[in-house]
Amino acid sequence: LGVLHVGQRIEEQADFEKIYKNAWADNANACAKQYAGTGALKTDYTRQRTQWGLIMDGWNSLIRYYKNNFSDGFRQDAIDLFLGNYSVDEVEPASPLHVKKDWKFLALPIIMVVAFSMCIICLLMAGDTWTETLAYVLFWGSASFGTFAIILYNGKDFVDAPKLVQKEK
Repeated sequence: LGVLHVGQRIEEQADFEKIYKNAWADNANACAKQYAGTGALKTDYTRQRTQWGLIMDGWNSLIRYYKNNFSDGFRQDAIDLFLGNYSVDEVEPASPLHVKKDWKFLALPIIMVVAFSMCIICLLMAGDTWTETLAYVLFWGSASFGTFAIILYNGKDFVDAPKLVQKEK
């Protein structure tokens, strides 16, 4: 392409390599934020791998998992609308985007978090006797496990799936 002079090697251009890799990683971050809602994973490989980068990759993965399953349906709806996979019907009175949520969508996760927290607190702050502590831990542990089982059983209801275009079966 004529970027380098005759006899120059790309390996000798450390400043250019650093600028190019940073621009590449910044572009990856911008694309990932638009698509997934978080920065790109493994950009510190492009720059220089660190322990902090490994922790941030784990954190971003957890955020992506949560967003993908529980709060990102609107992104796919926007993409489908933009690409023309869904066309708005002007005579249709009800919006397909509005879905009435039941009480369990708020109550069950709160109950599960409170019960799990109480179980941990009971483990950390032991009672007067070990039987008292065991009783509290068993009660709160079974409450947290029970609500988790109910959430797991109704899992598809908790997922924020796209509402405009449904996959054909």
